[in-house]
Amino acid sequence: MRVSSEVAEQEYEDLQALEYEGAQHRLFAWQIGCLFGLLIAFLWSGFSVVLAENLTIRWGADLWFWVNMAYTALVVLGISVFLFPFSYYGGYVLEHHYGLSNQTVGDWSGDYLKSVLMNLVIASVLVSVLYAFLRWIPEIWWWVGTGFYIAFSLLFSFLAPVVILPLFNPFEPLEDGALEERVRSVVASAGITLSGVYCWGVEEKTNTANAAFVGVGKTKRIILSDTLLKAYSDEEILAVVAHEAGHCRNRDMMRLMGVHAGFALAGFYVVDLFLHGLIRWVGLSSISDIAGAPVFFFGVILFSMCMMPVANGYSRRREFAADAYAVEAMGSAEALVSALEKLSRQNLSVREPKRWVEWFLHSHPSLKRRVERARLRAAELASG
Repeated sequence: MRVSSEVAEQEYEDLQALEYEGAQHRLFAWQIGCLFGLLIAFLWSGFSVVLAENLTIRWGADLWFWVNMAYTALVVLGISVFLFPFSYYGGYVLEHHYGLSNQTVGDWSGDYLKSVLMNLVIASVLVSVLYAFLRWIPEIWWWVGTGFYIAFSLLFSFLAPVVILPLFNPFEPLEDGALEERVRSVVASAGITLSGVYCWGVEEKTNTANAAFVGVGKTKRIILSDTLLKAYSDEEILAVVAHEAGHCRNRDMMRLMGVHAGFALAGFYVVDLFLHGLIRWVGLSSISDIAGAPVFFFGVILFSMCMMPVANGYSRRREFAADAYAVEAMGSAEALVSALEKLSRQNLSVREPKRWVEWFLHSHPSLKRRVERARLRAAELASG
């Protein structure tokens, strides 16, 4: 009876995970479709030109950089307003329906407003600087723009654990001294220097669990969610830490930064083609006219969608490599497998998604394949 009950419970969890993932995928498709439609309508209706011209009249042509910042902020704010129903449904309704969120409407709204304001600042700076390059060096702006994008990303990574992430969830030094010492030992074995080991306070908002290395240089630290610390054994936690350490040991951040630099360069070049090919169709005389920004956004999003399977495929390879390091560091696969299975259940992940879904949308391999690879690596170590 107990075995059949466990099987039934597993089948129910798998069904819930499939339903949750399907709802997320449908929401993503609708959101992208509406975003494309919104950008096209905004551009071809003439509203983009009107907004840019009115801002220029108000502030003057000499203050074009600030005009561009204001235009970008208003556009991002407008998109956030139009797409708010999707954000609310995906971030609040779905999460509560499947028991993953503990937030009240007020708490969720507060976090949503913070994220919108953060997006306004980031987009305004990034787009305005790129449009400055479009104005000053139109022939090679995508080269210089790629360099700026990478530098901006590194700065964001440096600031994230000390400025950005604490806006949403608190960080506290890990109180369990014995566990912290073991975590530092695992990390030190990978040749990594940390600024600290922190408990990531997410329990009041979510029932999911996670761990990550965040920051670069002096801000690099490992964060362990309180939901992970309370529900997992020390060995399971150390296996998760070893996996994250594997990413650092394998220099995955630098690898992924190089891949993203290549994507950014190719993407900006595609955007340049879009701008030159379409800008006159909408009555603009220059690719540096901020009124053509919807074309810029459209090109970036379309290119990102096309390259998503490639980026996700590379990411899955790096996840396998990090799992292999965790198995080596722990001496067996059992702690890692146990942690992965718990995380899959707790975070409501599909254990074995359809291959085309994993190929196109998943940055992490399926649980089934990760478990198989981890046990295969353990067997290789035992026999070698």
